[in-house]
Amino acid sequence: MLNQNTHQTSQKLFNSVMLVFLLLVVALVVGYKQNKSGDFVKLDEPLKDILPKITLIVPEEKNKDGNPLEITVGSEFSGEGNYSIGGGETHKFQYTFLNQHAVEGNKYIYAVVSYNWGGSGSFYYLTAIDKTTLKSVSQFFLGDRVKIESVEFKMDPSDIVSVSFKERETGTPMAAPPDKFVEMDFVMLEHQLTDVK
Repeated sequence: MLNQNTHQTSQKLFNSVMLVFLLLVVALVVGYKQNKSGDFVKLDEPLKDILPKITLIVPEEKNKDGNPLEITVGSEFSGEGNYSIGGGETHKFQYTFLNQHAVEGNKYIYAVVSYNWGGSGSFYYLTAIDKTTLKSVSQFFLGDRVKIESVEFKMDPSDIVSVSFKERETGTPMAAPPDKFVEMDFVMLEHQLTDVK
């Protein structure tokens, strides 16, 4: 009889411990999911519909008033703008937003934008766009006349974005097609795209 009571008490204690353990696991999973979803900024529309509405801060150029130069991507994903060269004079430039390589992260949209300032080169920048403002907040120069292969995340969920592209070997003529494969990983740190070495 004593053995039976001891066994029942042990069984109740074991069941109580298992229930507490199960509740703890559920609480951890729910808490993780809430924390994870709390870091994700949801767009009001599908990404493809958002892309034309993005405002780009053009790297290293100013408008005629000396303020950062802003352009809206637009439905053609390419266009023309003007930048100041001083003394009230402006020059035209071309831009192309590579929408086929745009990816959505937790807080940012990442895309490559090329700019042509009037010469023969096209300068490619990885651009991070804040999902709450739809305005670019950081750019990283990838190279001149490179060939973008892909923009993707290393793992999911992650905001480490990987860019693969081809560039020319040092000393190769600019007319030659890019053939050296490069892969770079980036993360946003304090609103700045940072190369992960």
